[in-house]
Amino acid sequence: MLHRMAPRKSTIPDKHLSHGEAFEQFIGRVYLTAVRLGTPGRAGLRGTGLSDAEIDHAMTELIARELILPSTERDVWSVAPPREAISRYASQVERRLALSLSTASEVEAIWRRAVGTGQPNPHPNFDLLGSAEDIADRLIGLHRVATTRFWWALENSAATRLLLERSAEDDSVLSLRKGMDIRIVFDTSLLDNALAMALLEGGHAQGHAIRVGNGVPLSLALCDDRSAMVDLSSFDPTGEGSIEVRGRAPLLAVEKLLDEIWQLATPFGPTVEAASRSSGDRAPLDPRDQRILSLLSSGMSDQVIARQAGVSVRTVERRVRYILDHLGAATRFQAGVQAVRRGWVE
Repeated sequence: MLHRMAPRKSTIPDKHLSHGEAFEQFIGRVYLTAVRLGTPGRAGLRGTGLSDAEIDHAMTELIARELILPSTERDVWSVAPPREAISRYASQVERRLALSLSTASEVEAIWRRAVGTGQPNPHPNFDLLGSAEDIADRLIGLHRVATTRFWWALENSAATRLLLERSAEDDSVLSLRKGMDIRIVFDTSLLDNALAMALLEGGHAQGHAIRVGNGVPLSLALCDDRSAMVDLSSFDPTGEGSIEVRGRAPLLAVEKLLDEIWQLATPFGPTVEAASRSSGDRAPLDPRDQRILSLLSSGMSDQVIARQAGVSVRTVERRVRYILDHLGAATRFQAGVQAVRRGWVE
């Protein structure tokens, strides 16, 4: 949007001021001129070779973008603090772009019906996706446009692995706004994946509601009340058959399935935090055993717990027996239930 150009007389005819890249270059030049003037006025802008029509057109647009602020004084404006204003405007543009990407297939279907090319889509609320890359792109887009709710169940699919790789390269691609209703369930098959563990623990640190489930049937995502994703790339690496759905009935179906997965999953959280808040029956465990119990309650195997806790598998087996004895549990499942009841884990 911003281009460093020396002030010069505009070569853009007034009738072309609202077209394409030339318009963005024009707006960028006027904005930088206004910033240099400090308190831009019509006389100062005229001195750079701008016509009154160009000044009116540019300042109207810059005010709409909240980069320039109107003034009570005629033909004088003020510049909004650039760092905050440019960041705010960039976020607005990014959100519009993400929304455009997330609706591209729907618009394509409308266009094809209008011009009569291809077979009409008998189900306009369903978009078939052709690859794991398409699934990953859609999920990233849904993260960016979500405003009120994002529910997500992940299992070890081709699209999930691709998303984890992209998130490792840029942790902003799967970021979500604060204050939303966020539920994320990781299948235990992902807990041996370092990238998945980094995403899980990072989400927990941000205050997201995170759970772990054994046998999540497929990857699903629900964004607000606008769209849902069904990722089938664990059954076919190409992602064939995966869909993005809209419309009340399919969204309610995905919502119900995600809620069932959520209810069956185990909350993930550091045991030491729960133990420090609980009263009475405090966990008689040192930090290492508290960590092992937290991972055990999340459904991890001894091998995965050993890697995450930085100890040997034999040590994990010995400490799990010790924990089971203290909880009076005969099985790992019973241990998890008892630990939650006693407030040792969340």
